[in-house]
Amino acid sequence: MMRAIGDYFVGLAGAFGQGWTRFWFTPSDPATVSAIRVLAGTLAVYLHATLAFDLVAFFGPDGLLPATDIAPLERYTVSYLNYLTTPAELWVVHLIGLAVLVLFAAGYKTRLTAVLALVVFLADVNRAPMITGRAESVLAMVMLYLCIAPCGRRFSIDAILARRTAKIPGSQDPELSTFATIATRLMQVHLALLVAMMGLSQLGGDVWWNGLGIWFLIVRHESRLVDFTWLHTFPLVIDFWSHALVLFELVFPVLIWVRLARPLLLAVGFVLWVLLALVTGDVTFAVAMCVASLSFVPPEFVRGLTARSAAGAAAAT
Repeated sequence: MMRAIGDYFVGLAGAFGQGWTRFWFTPSDPATVSAIRVLAGTLAVYLHATLAFDLVAFFGPDGLLPATDIAPLERYTVSYLNYLTTPAELWVVHLIGLAVLVLFAAGYKTRLTAVLALVVFLADVNRAPMITGRAESVLAMVMLYLCIAPCGRRFSIDAILARRTAKIPGSQDPELSTFATIATRLMQVHLALLVAMMGLSQLGGDVWWNGLGIWFLIVRHESRLVDFTWLHTFPLVIDFWSHALVLFELVFPVLIWVRLARPLLLAVGFVLWVLLALVTGDVTFAVAMCVASLSFVPPEFVRGLTARSAAGAAAAT
């Protein structure tokens, strides 16, 4: 009897170890992380570029957000922008940062520019946390894990240069990478926990329980992109929308790991994030969530999609 119990736990430990190794360390194609790099880098370029409109007004020596006033909020963070004292310095560093982000999105010297892009992005966020939103938190998470991944193996200048210098035709195809899998899994787990916290936070008040959560967002006319106030004549629609969003956020962290449920959840998530952007006006957050959700898309699907796009473009020309 005791031997049978011992054998069971030995087998259980062995199966768990094999599953853990397979989940985290099975080499995978870097197509997905490379596609995420393009999208995340493009979004980072956009967010960084928008600061140019008020760069000196916000961060200048006589700006609205002087470094001395922000310092108490940066107890555990740091930004090189704190050490810039003149408008000329701000503009030079801002343009250098923009160039770094563009190179990262384009996939040039990706191992280096991935780290530098994260430094640039975090410097912006830490310098002015009060003018950032939820999108920056999601994007920073994605960019952090891209520093681990070989995200320049596909859809990049690095890949083009590698193909030109390859001596063996078969070596043109990127090899499988364990680090691509690790980075992808970290994004997936982090995203699942993030969505779970979003759903759990909405259970703490009566607004979402009563089905009025979406309505409270709809009536904020100063931020919405589309006026949905006409839905007041359809209270059941508002109630369904509110509860559907909370339900999705609660089941996503569980069912996203079920292979058959994954495509449906990703499709529903895309629709819900887009609708939420229309209601709240926070388009960058919706884009960041869609980019992070791409971590659950298998590399073979990404390769097939890009191959069909390339074939269609070639046929058109």
